[in-house]
Amino acid sequence: MITSIQEVNEVLSGLQHPLAQKWLCHDLIKKTIAVSYDYWLEDTNFPMTLDEFVLQYLDHAEYLGEMFADD
Repeated sequence: MITSIQEVNEVLSGLQHPLAQKWLCHDLIKKTIAVSYDYWLEDTNFPMTLDEFVLQYLDHAEYLGEMFADD
């Protein structure tokens, strides 16, 4: 399975988190989340929805580097 930027976009669009709205404008962030999600599923076999995965990214954005940070 390959997660698309559009799928990440749909998840972010449905969230009321301030960073979600910022990330909607950044294709690199959405691509990074999509690829990370695919690796997560492949490497861990731990069932997690894309929605849950994106929420974890939002919850831990301060640890993910400057690109993900809230300005």
